[in-house]
Amino acid sequence: MTLSCLAVPLDSSVLTLKSQTEIDDELVALKERMRALRTRRNSLSLISSIPPELLSTIFIHHAQQTQLLHNPDNPDILSWIIVGHICHHWREVALGTPELWATPFLNSSRATNEMLTRSKMAPLIVRIGQRYRMDSIQKALMHTERLQVVSLLFLPGDFAGRHCIMEFINKLSSCSAPKLQSLALEVWDKQIPRIAIPISFPAPNLCNLQIKHCDLSWASSALTGLTVLDINKLSSECLPTLAELISALRRMPALHTLALEDALPTLSSNTASLPRAPRAMNVQLFHLKQLRLTAKILEVANVLACIESTTPEVRLVCRASSENPGQEWDLSLPVISRALESCFKGAREKSRQVPRSMQLSSPDSRICLRYSIVPKPSSWAVREMSCLDLDLSAECSVILDFDFPVETRRTILSDLRRIVPLGSIEAMYFDLFFPCWDGFWADILGRGGARNLTYMQLGGPEQALEELLKSLRSRKHSVSRSVGGRSQQGPLFSPALSHLVLHNLEFNPSIFSWARPSDLLDVLIDRVNEGRGLDHLEIALTSGIFARDVQLLREVVADVSWDEYESNEEFYLAQYSTEEEEEEEEEEEEFIDYDFYSDGYSS
Repeated sequence: MTLSCLAVPLDSSVLTLKSQTEIDDELVALKERMRALRTRRNSLSLISSIPPELLSTIFIHHAQQTQLLHNPDNPDILSWIIVGHICHHWREVALGTPELWATPFLNSSRATNEMLTRSKMAPLIVRIGQRYRMDSIQKALMHTERLQVVSLLFLPGDFAGRHCIMEFINKLSSCSAPKLQSLALEVWDKQIPRIAIPISFPAPNLCNLQIKHCDLSWASSALTGLTVLDINKLSSECLPTLAELISALRRMPALHTLALEDALPTLSSNTASLPRAPRAMNVQLFHLKQLRLTAKILEVANVLACIESTTPEVRLVCRASSENPGQEWDLSLPVISRALESCFKGAREKSRQVPRSMQLSSPDSRICLRYSIVPKPSSWAVREMSCLDLDLSAECSVILDFDFPVETRRTILSDLRRIVPLGSIEAMYFDLFFPCWDGFWADILGRGGARNLTYMQLGGPEQALEELLKSLRSRKHSVSRSVGGRSQQGPLFSPALSHLVLHNLEFNPSIFSWARPSDLLDVLIDRVNEGRGLDHLEIALTSGIFARDVQLLREVVADVSWDEYESNEEFYLAQYSTEEEEEEEEEEEEFIDYDFYSDGYSS
């Protein structure tokens, strides 16, 4: 048996198709009608009354804030595009705002091409992250006449990136970049030949120049009219003379940020005195807000002596360079002293600023000091002290970083104490990794110098805690053990101290130590009897102190915070006793005269 389909008249099939087409057309028309109605409805809302010019400004601000939150290669940097998906009107405004598309996403060729087209003739901002497409960078850099900001920071070993920068620099030397305001270049330091900024650099509106591992001529037209100059790691052949540096700085009267790292004029290794130039030869930089110099200490002092400014933010990173670091420090101290005095006092009495907070740390073999005009900066909390961030910020006015031999530390800290006005210090933070000497706190703060200190945070070796407890003892009402037959010398240490934080320390239960929990208790009782008791005591990540000790401390201090870092007292004391007994046995063995007990026969 065979099956057969019913025959459908041809005219009927055609009519059905025609009807379906008409219905589809109606649906499209209805859809368009609904879209038009939604557009009309949206236009009646209050937000639609915002003028397109103002809406465009809002979009640009939103895009700029989004770009600040993400790296240039993060796709989330384009999340602002959602403003064009809200409604037809917003999309039209977004597409009609060239500035909105003027920061091409260089991690995608398609996105780069589309954004370069939509940005029309708006000034371009070209920044790269760790991921990028070289063809996208090259396309963006072709628009020389539109470039406003260029930041090319290539990773080590990126030879294609280095070649890209060289092509760009060569093009700029012969082709004007009238809108270029900011240029930042960084390549790998071992790539030869090094990239160099040419003498002829037709970028008349350039105000921000930042280069690392690149060279330049100090006679270059790029060093004219700048407000930001940041040079890092020049080759030895391109280091300036002092006259060349001063001449270049004179061409930047509005300079507000000067950062030179290993880019200062050099001095002979056997320099016995700093060159003295007439004051008329100095450069006046009265708009300077940030000054950062990194080099050998005599080179830093040599440049500092020729700059007249009242900059409120200073960072000096100095290292010793000879076999006589003490002499280098003595030669540089007067210049550093004048610079810090100018920083803290200002040009006029109304602009006077004083340090409110101080931080001393010792990463590696260095001494790092920070001074801030902000009381208790939030970024200086305990969680931040382990990773010292040396970047200048609104919370930090002065950073001093000295890489000197250990034997010079006491001299440097004592001298700095006499330079910086510590009477106004309200908060101090110490994160030490070197042994403290007898009289450490007197050298750091002076006797009675920290009269307004209310907050102290301490982390470091046992000697730092020992010396602090010795200094904190009362002069009149001491129940503490005497040191050298005396209870306390000089005025009361930090009489206003009310908040003490002990972080990452170790109490020592030995009777030969002045860093026992009982010593802390006695010191606090002393201060209560003196009418100078603590209001707050925090103990964190600190060993050798237990619940029994903390309970006694709570009878003296109203607010005691303890993280119970080490709660097994019996185990700790047993372990410590074992170690102490072993040490005593070793000491006894050293004094045994085995020959005295010998029977005359060799074993």
